[in-house]
Amino acid sequence: MLMMRAQAHGRMTCKEVLNNEEYFLSDEESGSSSDNRDTGEDSNIDEPECSWPTDPDANEPWFQPWSLTNEFEQQLSHTWPDLEGPQVEVDWDLENREVPEPKPPQREEGIMIDTLEKLDAFLPTLSQLKDGVELALDCEGSPSKKVNGVLVPSGGFGRNGYMSFLSMTIISMKKTYIFDVWQLKRTTFERQSKDGLSLKQVLESHDRIQLWWDVRGDWDILFHRFGIQIGKVRDLQLMEVLSRQGYKGRVSGLLRTMKEEGKNFMSPEELEIWIDDKEAGSDYFKRHNWQPLIDRPINAIASSYISGDTDCLFQLHNQLVYKLYRWAYCTPGKTVTGLMELIGKQSTLPATLEDIMEFIDQESARRAHHAISPEFDSSSKEGKTIPPPAFLQISRT
Repeated sequence: MLMMRAQAHGRMTCKEVLNNEEYFLSDEESGSSSDNRDTGEDSNIDEPECSWPTDPDANEPWFQPWSLTNEFEQQLSHTWPDLEGPQVEVDWDLENREVPEPKPPQREEGIMIDTLEKLDAFLPTLSQLKDGVELALDCEGSPSKKVNGVLVPSGGFGRNGYMSFLSMTIISMKKTYIFDVWQLKRTTFERQSKDGLSLKQVLESHDRIQLWWDVRGDWDILFHRFGIQIGKVRDLQLMEVLSRQGYKGRVSGLLRTMKEEGKNFMSPEELEIWIDDKEAGSDYFKRHNWQPLIDRPINAIASSYISGDTDCLFQLHNQLVYKLYRWAYCTPGKTVTGLMELIGKQSTLPATLEDIMEFIDQESARRAHHAISPEFDSSSKEGKTIPPPAFLQISRT
């Protein structure tokens, strides 16, 4: 597969592909996107085989895709009709009726918050948030230039740019909200509900876990532009690296990861819609130099693209937790090098799922804090595709 990809890139060798920053960096090549491009093909490193428990604990907090219902068996346990008894007259009109074709699945549209009235109506929702894994978030930047070449004041991404939208999926409510930060400015984060809660306070809280895909560019702009301190973040891009079988020398983008993992929690039709929306939105923004992010009103293509970055993260999170659990289960008695330094656990002890998630959370926070440091440059591509050093120390065998 890697050599096929190399041929697609002008007869590049494997080594040239792996060292090609342009190939790995971003799914959507733009200053307004913090996603990283898909990583190279895996190195065909086999994962250890193990036997699975036949009766897993139903109280486990993570996703359990092996849990199956006996619905099919129940459907088979019916009684056949008595063919020698009285027969029911067939309604041929009913039998020959036209059956309407099933409608294809549709993604729910995000709820747009673009006025003070809508923001005030939303704010009481903050008092209903649950603890634990509850929020999935993503920021969109803004173009530095319009299609006609005119500079956009404060345009761009990161500390020197400005945010156009913040998307937030509330997991317990199964709703995605899109905040028009370009219109509402700092009011988006600072306006309080009658209970005294603001979006800024929620983002700074450590009561619940926030899911992000690559926290770096998002927290660079949240901290420097809006003064928001880092809350309890969990970076799914880091989870994907650790859970991946094979080559782990590059991080992947969200689009590539969804193509690989989405089939485990979406139907083929749902995944196709998600990918189509993502690719159509990316193409649309690139053709218009990302100007639709600041044009109003925003259209359906742009809205679907923005909300798609967060409404998939909870299911993806569960899938990655499951893969990490499988790793921990399949390697009993083995250790994770580097955990002693990071979480204070002796490396001679076997790693558990809790240890692994603690490691992920600490590395996620460390990544976010690096993004708000003076030396971080969100516009630079250098080193952006390389996982944190601690991840390179971890042995999966």
